[in-house]
Amino acid sequence: MIDVLKSLLCLVLVSLSPGLASAQVDWESAPRFVEADQAYMERAEPGRIEFANQRYEELYRSNPEDWEAAWRVAMSCYFLGSRVAKEKSEKEAFFARGRDVALQGIELNPSCAPCQLLAGVNMALYAESVGLVKMLFSLGGMRKHLRLSLELDPTFAEGAAARSLATIDQVVPFFLGGSKKRARENYQLALEIDPAEPLNYLYYARFLEKRRELKAALALTRRGLAQPQPGPERVESRGAFEELQSLESRLEKKLEEGSRPLRPVKPGQRKKR
Repeated sequence: MIDVLKSLLCLVLVSLSPGLASAQVDWESAPRFVEADQAYMERAEPGRIEFANQRYEELYRSNPEDWEAAWRVAMSCYFLGSRVAKEKSEKEAFFARGRDVALQGIELNPSCAPCQLLAGVNMALYAESVGLVKMLFSLGGMRKHLRLSLELDPTFAEGAAARSLATIDQVVPFFLGGSKKRARENYQLALEIDPAEPLNYLYYARFLEKRRELKAALALTRRGLAQPQPGPERVESRGAFEELQSLESRLEKKLEEGSRPLRPVKPGQRKKR
């Protein structure tokens, strides 16, 4: 049972990863952030995301009251911990820093939607790295921050809060508060928030596939592929678009196999099991 819970909760946390860093953030950079924000948009190159993180840290340390710098630090820590760092200790350090700075940003401005989102995700990723018990205790806080982010600014990071809440409800067992009904509602909400974001199509289509709603999953996948392909700066969104292409082929194959008539069993021939 413990192994099942651990694998389920790890899936929650891994599924959150694209949802956050996809952030083709709709911010208008204040002059102090222009250089670092541009580097973050070029985060596919490790040197650029490291530069962005260092610059955000400098800006935040120079003014610890700057909540906009705080959530940018948390965002870059999240990306570095989930996609760049190799060692477990290094990942934990990034996630802990991202969690703490995001929480400080919330203290400075409780209405900061990015702070709420990044607090929840960094908190969860740190807990996952530390161990199962910490993960279980983090679920409540994680949900709280994601819900607040959704209430404050549903559009931040292309509906990441709605999509992340849906993922949690999808994979967390019912006795721990999961709900397939809520998952469906939040996946639909994410699509309504941003109908051009490939991640919203990918996660919802995977949900439908697991529910064996293959025709609906294929239709949704094709809707996603009909959207404009993201540019190279949209690292996670572009990856999701490519995954939709693979998902389309897989779903087509499943539907084709399911439509094949069963071979009649000849008299005296035993059915294959």
